[in-house]
Amino acid sequence: FVAIIVYFKKRVFTLITFGIMGAISVVAFFAVYPFTIQILPGLADSIGTSSYGIIGPLTFILLIGAAIAGGIYYTHKNDYRIANLILICYAMILIGYSSYGVIFIRSVANPPIDENDPETVEAFVKYLKREQYGSTPILKGNTYDPQIGNVNRDVETLFPRRYSPDPRHVNFYKQYNSDLDFFISYQVNHMYIRYFNWNFIGREADIQDTGWQSGFSDEKYPDNFASNKFFYIPFLLGLFGFIFHFNTDWRRALAVLVLFIVTGLAIIIFLNQTPFQPRERDYAYVGSFFAFSIWIGLGVTGLVELIKSYINENVPVASAVLALTLIGSPILMGAQNWDDHDRSKRYVAPDYAYNLLNSLAPNAIVFTNGDNDTFPLWYAQEVEGVRTDVRVVCLSLLNTDWYIKQLRDQWSHESAPLPISLNDDEVIEVTSALTRWTPQKISIPVDKEMLRSAFNEDREYKEAIGVKPDTSLQILQTGTDYEMPVDSLDDVVEWDLRGRTFGRDRNGNDINYLQTQDALILDILQTNNWLRPVYFANTVSSSSQLNLQDYFRFEGKAYRVVPKKFGEGPFGHVDTEIAAKRFRNFKFRNWADNDSYLDENIRRMRGNYRYGFTQLADKFIAQNEPDSAGYWLKFGESVIPFRTDETEFNTRVLYAYRYSNVGLIDDANRVAESAEEKLFESIQKGFDRYTDIQEALISMNEEVNEARRNADVSKRNRLIQQMQDLSETRQSVLSSVGDNLNLLSIIQNIYFSNGDTERAQGVKIEFQTLTNGEFGEQIPLHDSLDASNSQMRAFGLD
Repeated sequence: FVAIIVYFKKRVFTLITFGIMGAISVVAFFAVYPFTIQILPGLADSIGTSSYGIIGPLTFILLIGAAIAGGIYYTHKNDYRIANLILICYAMILIGYSSYGVIFIRSVANPPIDENDPETVEAFVKYLKREQYGSTPILKGNTYDPQIGNVNRDVETLFPRRYSPDPRHVNFYKQYNSDLDFFISYQVNHMYIRYFNWNFIGREADIQDTGWQSGFSDEKYPDNFASNKFFYIPFLLGLFGFIFHFNTDWRRALAVLVLFIVTGLAIIIFLNQTPFQPRERDYAYVGSFFAFSIWIGLGVTGLVELIKSYINENVPVASAVLALTLIGSPILMGAQNWDDHDRSKRYVAPDYAYNLLNSLAPNAIVFTNGDNDTFPLWYAQEVEGVRTDVRVVCLSLLNTDWYIKQLRDQWSHESAPLPISLNDDEVIEVTSALTRWTPQKISIPVDKEMLRSAFNEDREYKEAIGVKPDTSLQILQTGTDYEMPVDSLDDVVEWDLRGRTFGRDRNGNDINYLQTQDALILDILQTNNWLRPVYFANTVSSSSQLNLQDYFRFEGKAYRVVPKKFGEGPFGHVDTEIAAKRFRNFKFRNWADNDSYLDENIRRMRGNYRYGFTQLADKFIAQNEPDSAGYWLKFGESVIPFRTDETEFNTRVLYAYRYSNVGLIDDANRVAESAEEKLFESIQKGFDRYTDIQEALISMNEEVNEARRNADVSKRNRLIQQMQDLSETRQSVLSSVGDNLNLLSIIQNIYFSNGDTERAQGVKIEFQTLTNGEFGEQIPLHDSLDASNSQMRAFGLD
């Protein structure tokens, strides 16, 4: 982009000079990246090794600096202007790049957050190359082969797009005829054009994978803050600006076009994204959107000039047109975008961190899932000083050798190093490959005498967890017990560890393995001897919990691993006193403000909190304490009220059901009513979609028969594959309708239980009318309380 601007300033266009300019710009780019950014530090390391340390990294840097300084002086003195300019520019690049020296300095100081531990040149280069994230093929590599139904590792192809061996990805690849089809349909259309349309035409919602809208049709998610409508105005202005720019100054227009392409299409090719991204990636193409915004501005200019040329330089009219474009583009976009970009009232992330950290006993170890779980906790500890006695262990990082060594060897504020038994060689071995695992019973003894002694005297506790006796930290003045008598603990903790399934061998037997993080969790549990409290954040997936759920105790936002087999299901044992004590200390700043914007992830996370309140209420109900259950249900809704922009109704309906169980009839009806209308809307949309698919399948079946009669095998096979994909979509739609129908049956039971028989029966009538009786009589909706109660028992809600 910059090279083209300079070129047209200095030269008249010819193919030869333009080609030379292109070559020079490519060389200049590679001189910065990767040569300066990656290769130069690598040279410093290799030269240091080959010279046996005589020329160290610092000496190498000084020599490079001296050479460039000498070159600048020489070219200046001898009036080599171009060479002098190039060397000065390169010196500026190195001066800017020198700020990366901070990484070395901070890493050598071993701060609590020291990702990749880049305190050597070799580690620094790995850090810059992002080696821990693996590599992505761009122009050549393996790709999906429909003949074998998987990624073919034996054949390399040009422009591989379907390269991931993940079973979910492989199944997704089957929808596409070729890599080019996947590239155009998914990577370009879904992962770029959709985002482009969001920015310049309109956006349906902030729901993952949602589409775009213009505003000329009904809104799909009218209650969603991110439902934005631009009526094509910014897009049309940009398109007009593109044409106007090329007509008036094609040279600079070409430069902007290059910027638009290399920060858009080229980024798509470089990223080579896989399906099922964990979040929307629109931010990756912001440069491309900036470039198009230049054309929007030029489009306004061109429109004003066009109108002035037709009305004889009428300034008032031109000014009016300018005012209309300002209203129709930036002001409209600002008004539409403001509510879903305003973060002024949102404290969910720091409150989440505070609540999770304060769910834990002193001196705890907590396993978190990934970035979204971990970074807020690190912020709370490092910036606000919240619960710095807790050691946060990010499971995604626990697969790396540098992180394991840091946890094993370093203090983090008041948190002692973790009980990890592996030496450096064993750490390298366990992180170098997946560990094949034979399902087996794991046994960890519980030394009650040692625990009793450690929990009553700080010296015993410190020595037991490997802390020097002279370390005087308030948090270690006494051991951290289990808030229950030591004698009530089990003598041994035993459970079956099956590991993760990798597929089947030739004999049909499951192949199991342990990820590095699994092996380290197991090692920490075995080495810890039940001394330091160990927790899993309740956002950690069940596959990462090592089948320990029978020993879980629910404590606010985390599950504590207690050496006592509760056997109360996947969500652990609820001690009402402990759980209530944790909840009372939580923060919910502005969570009840329905005018503040909460995105899809936050809305989903709020449901996680509600589940905690319902777990506590269920325990009180089981203990025949309905008043306490009702109190916590009311408390939960007061701090996290139900919102109109929520699209998940399972928690809402079950909340209403529990209200009904504890006799809070008005609250039960109110929450049930708020879900009922939305459920019927969702069922209507699902049923309409189901009907459309049915009609499409009938039509496609006729096309298949016609292709068969015409012996068009290629078309027939393509249609059959499309029908299979459509049939899977139909099944997914039916499953969604079925889930919503089950929720309606719970609402019906609430009405029956509260004595409103007419309304309960009306739910069934409305559903049958809505679906034209398509689902027959085999639906979980009934005409009496007894039949409805029987249905609830079938759901496990009795």
